[in-house]
Amino acid sequence: MLFTSMKTKMTLAVFLLVGVLMTASAVGSYLFFEKTFKQSISQQQAVLLDSLAAQIDDRIFDFTRELHTLSRRLPPDAAIHPEQTQRLLDTEQRQRAFFDNSLFLFSPSGKMVAATPRELNFIGGDFSFREYYRETVKRGSTYISPPFASLQKQSRPIIMFTVPIFDARHQLSGILAGSIDLREQHFLRSLAALKLGKKGFLSLYDNRRNVLMHPDKRRVLRQDPPGTNEMLDRALQGFQETAETRTRTGIPVLRSVKRLQSTGWVLAVSYPIDEAYAAVYTARNYFAAGSLAAALLSLFLIWPFMQYLTRPLASFTRHLERLPAQQDLAHKLAPVTSDDEIGQMARTFNTMLVELERSADFYLTLFENFPAMIWRAGTDSKVNYFNRTWLDFTGRDLSEELGDGWATGVHAEDLDYCLKTYRDAFSQRAPFQMQYRLRHADGNYRWIIDMGRPFKGLDGRFAGYIGTCYDVTERIQAEEERRALEHQLTQSQKMEAIGTLTGGIAHDFNNILTAIIGYATMMQVQLEEDHPLQAKVSEVLRASERAANLTRSLLAYSRKQVTNPVPIGVNAILLNLEVMLRRLIPEHIELRMQLFGAELSVLADSGQIEQVIMNLAVNARDAMAAGGILSIATDRIILDQEFVAAHGYGLPGSYALITVADTGVGMDEKTRDRIFEPFFTTKEPGKGTGLGLAMVYGIVKQHCGFINCYSEPGHGTVFRIYLPLIDLPARSETIPVEDAVHGGEETLLLVEDDAVIRDMVRELLQDFGYRVITAVDGVDAVEKYKGAAGSVALIIMDVIMPRMNGRDAYQAISAMAPGAKVIFMSGYTADIITDTLTMGDPRHFISKPIKIKELLARVRELLDE
Repeated sequence: MLFTSMKTKMTLAVFLLVGVLMTASAVGSYLFFEKTFKQSISQQQAVLLDSLAAQIDDRIFDFTRELHTLSRRLPPDAAIHPEQTQRLLDTEQRQRAFFDNSLFLFSPSGKMVAATPRELNFIGGDFSFREYYRETVKRGSTYISPPFASLQKQSRPIIMFTVPIFDARHQLSGILAGSIDLREQHFLRSLAALKLGKKGFLSLYDNRRNVLMHPDKRRVLRQDPPGTNEMLDRALQGFQETAETRTRTGIPVLRSVKRLQSTGWVLAVSYPIDEAYAAVYTARNYFAAGSLAAALLSLFLIWPFMQYLTRPLASFTRHLERLPAQQDLAHKLAPVTSDDEIGQMARTFNTMLVELERSADFYLTLFENFPAMIWRAGTDSKVNYFNRTWLDFTGRDLSEELGDGWATGVHAEDLDYCLKTYRDAFSQRAPFQMQYRLRHADGNYRWIIDMGRPFKGLDGRFAGYIGTCYDVTERIQAEEERRALEHQLTQSQKMEAIGTLTGGIAHDFNNILTAIIGYATMMQVQLEEDHPLQAKVSEVLRASERAANLTRSLLAYSRKQVTNPVPIGVNAILLNLEVMLRRLIPEHIELRMQLFGAELSVLADSGQIEQVIMNLAVNARDAMAAGGILSIATDRIILDQEFVAAHGYGLPGSYALITVADTGVGMDEKTRDRIFEPFFTTKEPGKGTGLGLAMVYGIVKQHCGFINCYSEPGHGTVFRIYLPLIDLPARSETIPVEDAVHGGEETLLLVEDDAVIRDMVRELLQDFGYRVITAVDGVDAVEKYKGAAGSVALIIMDVIMPRMNGRDAYQAISAMAPGAKVIFMSGYTADIITDTLTMGDPRHFISKPIKIKELLARVRELLDE
């Protein structure tokens, strides 16, 4: 609680702000001080190095100057008279103060001719091998040698200064040399012993990395290899500054390097980092201690100040914590203890409480009149509120609905699902949505969608659920109707597809049957009546007739059967069938016929309508093996747009309604969806082809009508057939065909794309005396007719052919010879043959499979006109 209080948070915030500012200021000051101090130390060390380098350069220049002075005092032939030179050198005590090791005079060939002190015992020796000798001769000027080991003092490090001596002809006459012992040289020894602070030191290196001066005498005349002394490497490359580095023993030092002007040697000043920056480290500690002390002091000052500032806010917060337990408005109001922002907030809070109390009734009134059904449940999952819309829907009192009483109105099939969904969501504190049936005030059940959401109270804790309900019955019904229409459309499309397939099969099959029946008939005619093959040919013809009936059923289903529609009365058709139906129906089945009072005229083929009724009656008989009632009724009905939209088929208008109903075993939905498919049957093998209802469907569709079926298992079946009504009176017309057939000598044009049928019909006509011209398609027929020059008396033409069909070919011939006689033949012609082509006379058309006598009779009849 301490770390979540406003006082603690504000104290920490101010403390962190002050601490950050102080820390930033202290760190900035320290960094500036550190940078300035380091720059100052580096500058001081560089100044010291410059001073020391200048002193060393001056000392070397002094050595060189003194040696030059002495060389000028020597005569040009000093090397020739070594005794005089020796006495001069011995008397030069002042020069010895500089050259503390010795003075030498060498001949031009490198031979030592004089030396001091005299006891060196090197006089007469050849020193031309020495580098200082060779370099002096080579340069012809003063030379300062690198340090090398002395031969006279146990290999001590010495440096040789040489000056050439020239005669009057400027020829080398000798070399004067002076050497110093680095260990005995007082000036360099004093520099080597110089201390910078406690551990700082000087060091001197020649151009070959040899140590010339170092506090550690063991390192003198030793070489620092490349990479072991970073600052030396950089100095030899031209660097003359100060930088932080490490000694060979790993001690961090601040080192300054500078090259001597006199010799190019490197002078270095090394100062240990911890000693050079000691003042910086001390200042850093003071900065850290001061910042910590300032932070603690600010914390002790801020804490009581924040306690004073937050006292009104803490009082207001404690009041809010006790607020949920208060019931009376007077106890809910917050105490106002100050006039600052906290006090203003308390006053505003009190005003809000008063307004909330006043608005509670307003929200309840709003919920009461809201068009949706609203409910609310407490933390115990019991419903404690329903608005007026809910109560008006259920027609019950509020006391009956509260708690779990509302569940009594839920449909029994939905109750378990509804309660489980509600309780699962309540236990998980999750939103939910469910759909169920609820009893309406009128006693019917209606579908509703119930959506619930958890809500929280003023304290932020779970306080219950609130939900809304909507009546979606009409929407669900609309969706069911839409699905039904989609199902009907799918069925219709399926039946159309099957019809197209079966029509094509029947057409091709008719061509085959035409050839079989034609040749069999020709054989029967040519054989004697008592010939043994007559019986077999008769069986072939009977089998072919059965096959022809099968193709007619397929054509009827596919609506490609040849029809002869005339105005006819529906009641008259049923009255003519009644006697046959009563013979067909067994005694244990009652036949009931209820016909409309007036005759219902339709444009139909009476024979095909009779086939429809007979097929439905036979199916009804088979469905009532144990007896029942077969009802056949007619009526006049008007189909409006609403009926069409509800059922998904038909066109608005007046229809004759034929109803065929039975009380048989009925069908389930799966079977009902397939009853009009060809070869689908529920009968035992051998008791049905499955083409009866398929033919019924095709005939009704071909008559521009509609048929539907309603059936349930155990409740019988009802078929309803709708045929468009017409205003013309009913009539009847037949076309007699003579039994006797006669031939002739006329020229006939036979047009057929099937070679077998073409040859069979050609042979048949030729047997009866006709001259036959054959054509394989419509284009060939037009050309053959044109080539016959008017000798063709009659055209026998197939309808469906490649390149040009029979209709188009006849129209082209009629353009050349108006009124040309024609007989069309096809088993698939309903979409092509019209009354215009047949001139309103059915004699101009013969259906496949062709009957020989019918064809010959039609040919002779049309020729004789």
